[in-house]
Amino acid sequence: MGAERIILPISCALFMLGAHSQSLLQRHVDVHGRNIRLHEALESVARDAGFQLAYNDAIVPGDSIVSIDATSTAEKALRSMLGEERVLKESGEHVIILEAPERKAIFGIEGFVRDHATGRPLAQASVREVNEKHVGITGADGSFRMRVSGRHERTALLVVRTAYHDTVVFVGRDGQMGTVRLRPKERVEKMEPCHNAYCSTVDDLGITRLLVPANIQQQALNLAPEKRPIQISLVPTIGTNGKLSGAVSNAFSLNVVAGYAGGLHGVEVGGVVNMVRRDVRGVQMAGMANLVGGHTNGVQLAGAINHTMRSFIGAQIAGLGNVVWDTLSGTQVTGGVNVVKGGMRGTQISGLANLTTHSCDGAQVSSGVNIALGDVRKAQVSGLANYGRNVSGTQFSLGANVALGEVGGGQVGSLANYAKVVSGGQVGFGINACIGEVKGGQVGLLNVARKCTGGQVGLINVSDTISGTSVGLLSFAWKGYHRVDLYATEMAPLTIAARTGTHRFYNLFTYSPAVEDAGQWGFGYGSGTEFGHRGRHRGNLDWFAEHVNEQPQWIDAVNIVGHISITYGFVIQRRLIISGGPSFNVLFTDWRDAETGVYKSAIAPYSMFEEQWDTLVMRGWVGGRLGIGVYF
Repeated sequence: MGAERIILPISCALFMLGAHSQSLLQRHVDVHGRNIRLHEALESVARDAGFQLAYNDAIVPGDSIVSIDATSTAEKALRSMLGEERVLKESGEHVIILEAPERKAIFGIEGFVRDHATGRPLAQASVREVNEKHVGITGADGSFRMRVSGRHERTALLVVRTAYHDTVVFVGRDGQMGTVRLRPKERVEKMEPCHNAYCSTVDDLGITRLLVPANIQQQALNLAPEKRPIQISLVPTIGTNGKLSGAVSNAFSLNVVAGYAGGLHGVEVGGVVNMVRRDVRGVQMAGMANLVGGHTNGVQLAGAINHTMRSFIGAQIAGLGNVVWDTLSGTQVTGGVNVVKGGMRGTQISGLANLTTHSCDGAQVSSGVNIALGDVRKAQVSGLANYGRNVSGTQFSLGANVALGEVGGGQVGSLANYAKVVSGGQVGFGINACIGEVKGGQVGLLNVARKCTGGQVGLINVSDTISGTSVGLLSFAWKGYHRVDLYATEMAPLTIAARTGTHRFYNLFTYSPAVEDAGQWGFGYGSGTEFGHRGRHRGNLDWFAEHVNEQPQWIDAVNIVGHISITYGFVIQRRLIISGGPSFNVLFTDWRDAETGVYKSAIAPYSMFEEQWDTLVMRGWVGGRLGIGVYF
């Protein structure tokens, strides 16, 4: 080892302060030696513990003669020779011996990093001071400059870059690291992890293990595949193909109870179960189950289950369930559950549920639940719920529709609809929620959207931005239409009116406080629309009703005034408007004196007409209003 620096390969990707997946120093060693050199004793401990040592011979007198008799941990064995003043630091499969930290001045270090094989500069290689926070990185020419703590006479630096072996370098206080050459790692061909869809076979299924003896399965593995025209079997061990059945592909197979074959290129009929190790091209019919370990191209009919462990092209019809571990290109029909673990380019029809773990290029129809963990290209129709990531078509459900991404064709659900972006609209008798943009509108009891282009119709409508019309008992758009007016009428000297919603349709709330000695007060609710809202001249058509209390106390009687008013407004400034106009008013009252029976309401200044039905009186008149308002 040189006096100025030592370059040692480290099999770790990054030196981490105090990080130990499994402590090297706590490994047990059993080392004995008399009058040997210190470096030989150190290497004996490292070899017995299964790690490598990295140290600077300037701080470890390797030629010193020592004796060692250690049956303990590696740390205790090293301490017995080095003492307590040395620092032992783990890094990957290495233990680095450092001198004790001292208070010394910070200084700079510079150097170059190159490819060992080609000699070209290595850019973006990291250089870090071991056990400290100081770090540098090489530029395009492979050079770097950095500051180090100066705690040690020889500073340990870790040089690391992706696809290269790491290296530890000890640099003196002159700050010159020189050139370090990193060895590239050997290129290893990427191996994909094996999972059931491509590694398992029919032989791994429980029913096959139960019905087919192990020696028959082993024969199928040993023998080369062959073709035969006919197989007739009672059970897998008794039939025309005998022990060869697992290696034979048949054109026609009749299995009285159960059959076991290497493949099928025709028709197979089984009383209980058909088991095929490789591919099927043709038709399978079974009383209970059809099990295929390869690809299927054709039709499977089973009283209980159809199970294909690779891709499927054609139709599966079963009483309880259909399963395809790879891609489905065709149709699945069952009274129970359809499952496709790969992509689906077809249609699933089920009584309980349809599931595809990838994209669905076709449609899912179920009286229960449809689930697509990927995109749905066409549609989902269910009795309970639909779930998809992005739906290009339509989701229709008597329960709930959920799309984590975009819905292109719309959502129709009785209980709830949820999507990020909806192009075709949401229609439901419950809740419609869209955290992004709704382009086709929302119709439901509660409509919530961040941005709504097509409008909202429901009891409660809430949005951030709306460019259509929002119609409901309460509609609120954060960036919609908001206006508050103070006006006077022949009925009340002061009324506060608040409008919220959109210009085309808004909700109107009124309150008339008691400002006179009589203490008359009231409140109202209604709707309206504003026209000419893009200029300084504004027009409003409002229709609303007010309950008027002509005394300080609440009137426990019908005393309601309906209004239809048309007002003209002039925008004085950007948010300030003065308005006024006529109003057609109708009073509906049954408020009477309990003793005399005389109607007590005095709201109407005069009567254009008066009608009476039983105890209810209706009076009409034309009035007006004048006020000032503000937009916000």
